[in-house]
Amino acid sequence: MNKKFFVSCLIGLLLLIFAYFQPYKIIVVLGNSMYPTLKNGQIVLAKKVTKFEKGDIVVFRNDFEEIVIKRILFMPEEYYYYFILESNPYYAELIYDNSYRTMLKFYHIHGDNIFEHKIPKDEYYVVGDNHSNSDDSRRFGPIYKEQLMYKVIKWISS
Repeated sequence: MNKKFFVSCLIGLLLLIFAYFQPYKIIVVLGNSMYPTLKNGQIVLAKKVTKFEKGDIVVFRNDFEEIVIKRILFMPEEYYYYFILESNPYYAELIYDNSYRTMLKFYHIHGDNIFEHKIPKDEYYVVGDNHSNSDDSRRFGPIYKEQLMYKVIKWISS
C-alpha cells in the first residue's frame, strides 16, 4: 500500500473525528418561529453545553428528528400559569410572567379559569419568540434535557 495514501487517509479520518466531536456547530435557521431575534436563513453559532438557563436560545431535536431552535421560557421544577377562555374552551393562553400578581390580574380581567402547572425535573419549557407563529411547548409540552443539543451563542445579522 502506498505510504502517501495511508497518511492521507489517516489525516482525513482524524479531521473527520475532530469535526464530529467539535463542541461548536454552525446552524441555519429554518422558518420564522424565532422572529424577530432570528430570521429564516440566518446563520447561528451554537455550542455544546451541559448547563442551560432561562432565556437561552437552544437547539434540540423534536419527535420527528428535526433540528429546532427555541428559547427556554421555564426551567425544571418552575411553575407556569395559563388560562382557558370561557368563550373558547379549546384555547389556552399562557401567562408569560409567572408571578402570582399577574395571575390574579388575568383572573380578575378575564374571569376565566387559571391553571398552574409545574415543569418536571430535567425538562424545559421552550417557546419561539414569534408567539403567533411557533410550534413549541405550548402544543407539545416540555422537552427533556437529553433532547437539548446546543446553546446558541452568536448569530450573524442578516
